[in-house]
Amino acid sequence: MNKRFRSRIILLMILGVLMIAVKSSDGTINDNGNLSVQLIPQLEEVAHIADTGGDTFQAIADGDILFVMDMLAGLKLYNISDPINPTLMDSYYDGGLAHDMHKVGDLLFMADHYDGLEIYNISNPFVITQLGTITDDGDGEMDGVYVKDELAYIAEWHDSSWDWSMKIINVTDPTSPVEITEYTDEDNEFARFFVRDNICYTACVESGFKILNVTNPNSIEEIASYNLAYSWEFQVIDDLAYVTDGSGIRILDISALETPTSLDFYNARRLCFGIEVIDDIAYIAEDEKGLRILNVSDPNNIFRIAQFDTEDVTNVEVQDDLIFLTMHEYGLLILKV
Repeated sequence: MNKRFRSRIILLMILGVLMIAVKSSDGTINDNGNLSVQLIPQLEEVAHIADTGGDTFQAIADGDILFVMDMLAGLKLYNISDPINPTLMDSYYDGGLAHDMHKVGDLLFMADHYDGLEIYNISNPFVITQLGTITDDGDGEMDGVYVKDELAYIAEWHDSSWDWSMKIINVTDPTSPVEITEYTDEDNEFARFFVRDNICYTACVESGFKILNVTNPNSIEEIASYNLAYSWEFQVIDDLAYVTDGSGIRILDISALETPTSLDFYNARRLCFGIEVIDDIAYIAEDEKGLRILNVSDPNNIFRIAQFDTEDVTNVEVQDDLIFLTMHEYGLLILKV
């Protein structure tokens, strides 16, 4: 075997190894033909809070404090300055069924399925104080909450009609919230909200993703909608909406409000309940499978870069190099990247 032929054989072997490495690292070949290898983050479980109450649905990390909402045990605050040893600071539960929460400064707003909107003072994390509540006069049960500019946008479930409406509540005085209006449409499946510049983006369960003009709360207008399989949680960043879509994640271009368009879809094969996007990385809470981490730097080409397998994941929260996974019946996991 001459030297030139042997060199070609060695070169082919090296290229083969490189292609295998690229495939195992979720590497891609971009449009100009260059190899792009994505480094896979290493995930380590550092703590498990098992006694959150039994049905943990959401967590909000703010510095050294972790706010945990358990459907069956209300609100719990943990000190996570040492994430390996989180310690309980205080808890508050007055019955009901906690479904969603939103934090604004020293106030925490909780949508309770049976007890309505509950507003808490959390300025002292060792002493949670309830300030005010508001319930529905009829059969409405509050399941989702988002607060912007002293207005609370509420997803309210109605047993009689088996659907959701959107309520807007004035919370200027947190001790005495006042309902402003209730909005319904032909679908009535409002679940989650985000408001920016008088535009309300909303996940509407089986009727998809909707964009509403809420400049005048008493005369809300639908701007556009995009049909999805099952939309629950989402995040809006600039002109993109990252939306849970049944068993996957869809990225929508919302630069033209009247015509949202799909850029890409990632099929996770299980229901996706929670999503958080930070620095072109999407963290996905995938029901029976666990955590999936996706590279979304190119919104037209989503690909997975890491995963952490566990069961019954309900939501995900990310702060710095820590990931908090809330779980149905199993409490909360803290992972480190």
